[in-house]
Amino acid sequence: MKKVNKVIKDPVMGLAFFSRFIFTILFFPFRMLMYKHIGFLTYISMRSAVRNHSRISIGNHSQINPFVTLWPLDLQIGHHTQVNPGTAIYGKVSIGNHVMIAPNCMLAGGSHNYDDTVQYMMYQHSKEKGITIEDDVWIGANSTILDGVTIGKGAIVGANSIFKDVAGYSIAVTPKRSKRKA
Repeated sequence: MKKVNKVIKDPVMGLAFFSRFIFTILFFPFRMLMYKHIGFLTYISMRSAVRNHSRISIGNHSQINPFVTLWPLDLQIGHHTQVNPGTAIYGKVSIGNHVMIAPNCMLAGGSHNYDDTVQYMMYQHSKEKGITIEDDVWIGANSTILDGVTIGKGAIVGANSIFKDVAGYSIAVTPKRSKRKA
C-alpha cells in the first residue's frame, strides 16, 4: 500500500519503477544465457560494467545499480542484496543474502604475487583467498575490503573503513585520525 501511495504522489517515480520492472522481465531469458545463475526479478543496470558473466551467480530480487564494476574470478551474490553506484568488485567474492553495499566501495578478492624479482609484478600470477560477506551485512560508503577478509553475519562496516575480519553482529569503524598541531 505504501508503494501505491508513493506512485500516486509522484507518477514519474511510478513510471521509472514500472519501466525497470518491465526491463527486468524482458531481459531475464537473455541474462539466463549469459550468467552462471541469475535469480528472478534481479536488476542489473545496463550502465554497469560486467566482465566474466559466466562466473557470476546472483540470487532473486538483487540489485546491481548503475556504474558498478563487476570483474570477478568467481562472484556469488545472494538474494535481496543491493550493490550501489561506484562500487567495484574484483577477484573471488561471496556475498550473502540481505546485504547492503553503499556507494563507492572496493571489494578486492585477490592480490598480485611479487616474489619473483626478475619478472615484473604485472606478469606474475595472482593469488586469491577470497572475500566472504555473510548475511544481513551493511557496508558503509567508500569502504575497502581486501583479500582474505570475512565479515560476519549482521555486522556493520562504517563509512571510509578498511578492515581485516569483522565479527558477526558488531559495528566496525576506522578510528578518526587526530589532527596534528602545527
